[in-house]
Amino acid sequence: MRTFGTGAITLRLGLVAAFGLGMACPGWALTHRKFDFVVGVDGDFKAMAAAAAKKATTSYRYYVFFPDGNYDIGSLVGDSNQKSTFSVANVSMIGQSADKTVVYNKAINEGIGITATLYLYNADDLYMQDMTVMNKANYGQTSTYSVTGRYVAIQEQSDRMIYKNVKQLSTQDTYYTKGTRTYWEGGQIDGTTDFICGGGDVYFNGVALNELKAGSPITASASNSTWGYVFQGCTIDAVSAGYLLGRSWDGAKVVYLNSIMKTLPSSAAWGDPMNSVPKVFAEYNSKTSAGATVDLSKRRTSYTLSGTTVTLNPVLTAAQAATYTVSAVLAGTDSWKPDELCKQLIAPVVSLSGTTLKWDDNTSALCWAVFKNGTYWGNTATNSWDASSAVKGDVLTVRAANSMGGLGASSAAITVGTVGVVPEPSRSAGRMVQTGRILSWEGADRPVEVVTIHAASGAEVARVVPKGESLDLSTLHLPSGLYVARALSGSGTLFTGFVRLL
Repeated sequence: MRTFGTGAITLRLGLVAAFGLGMACPGWALTHRKFDFVVGVDGDFKAMAAAAAKKATTSYRYYVFFPDGNYDIGSLVGDSNQKSTFSVANVSMIGQSADKTVVYNKAINEGIGITATLYLYNADDLYMQDMTVMNKANYGQTSTYSVTGRYVAIQEQSDRMIYKNVKQLSTQDTYYTKGTRTYWEGGQIDGTTDFICGGGDVYFNGVALNELKAGSPITASASNSTWGYVFQGCTIDAVSAGYLLGRSWDGAKVVYLNSIMKTLPSSAAWGDPMNSVPKVFAEYNSKTSAGATVDLSKRRTSYTLSGTTVTLNPVLTAAQAATYTVSAVLAGTDSWKPDELCKQLIAPVVSLSGTTLKWDDNTSALCWAVFKNGTYWGNTATNSWDASSAVKGDVLTVRAANSMGGLGASSAAITVGTVGVVPEPSRSAGRMVQTGRILSWEGADRPVEVVTIHAASGAEVARVVPKGESLDLSTLHLPSGLYVARALSGSGTLFTGFVRLL
């Protein structure tokens, strides 16, 4: 379902209504350009890395797109142990989908420093979205999980890293952080012992954490920075209850805020230190999957190693938890705002005119990716696409890329050879009344639960849950034109009516 959001919106209307959602700065326009490299179309991963090294600069971001597929980079560009190093700054790696765009290796010998599927070294300002990075060494082989097997998916030694809807899949030491500042939004990390380990300030916003080994720690923090690991609104699942939230590799700093624990850790939650005692191990507002508050009264408070003992407060106050904002943790001296860079563009409204696929321009879009029957077809820097090679029955969709290249939601599908149907105005007793941009209704025998707005092609361009008996159409930011509004209840359509916006 498509909804309209707030932001800087650029709108023009032909016969079919179209819209786009702006980025963080109203009035800011992005120069349209296509992806620089499409893996599998313009060459393989090795060719992409070489091309990026030649062209990417601090003033020129290099955009790479990966269509759905499995990419064995370990065999292609990895060393003798299938560890692949990528050392180009200011690059975006964008996948078609997190589940079906898979970059992988299969490390042979175990070791935290020798196995990474991707070693991101001096790859500052990397933006990765909608991809899986997987080390296949022993992932899924549960009989091996009791044996030490450090197999890294991403080893990171760079600054200002962003992962949006990214999956990292491995076992022990899945994600090895050695960088300065990293931001996660959405996505998933699977592993066994210490599967998130290392240093730097890393903010995990809404990430799914899956502990695959009973009784094992999720984190092994070695914090040499101000904040360490911050888990905000994350969801934790495990093969069984009794796992650990973490243990101290070296001066650990780890907090879990507003997180959902589908499976509960041990009552103490934190393990024995390895090289030095922890500095911060704490939680705030941990909940079960049913929404109940997790009992934190038995959380561990004391840690001793080599004659050094520290006592920590394992439960933060609301005021303390509130200090762990994205800005506080990651802004640094350059006012970095990674959460703003992750904002996605709303799906374009697409029409098929003859053999040309069209949609309205959006000054906040880098480009648009076009898909035929769910398969990548191409990308364009203009708001149209030559669909003359499509045949009857082909299903076409379009997605807009934000300033970092990340693709937003898919447009409503257009099937070649069919015509959109606009709902006919109702002739029932109930009716809609428009006064200016206020739409109201009367005579309904059931409450109006949803109002949908349709363009002339029949495409749904807005869906709203009304409050009361009217709707302010100006809040939808629709351009001028003729539309059809449809009032719905749980049992179906109540009535429809034409709406004209001037």
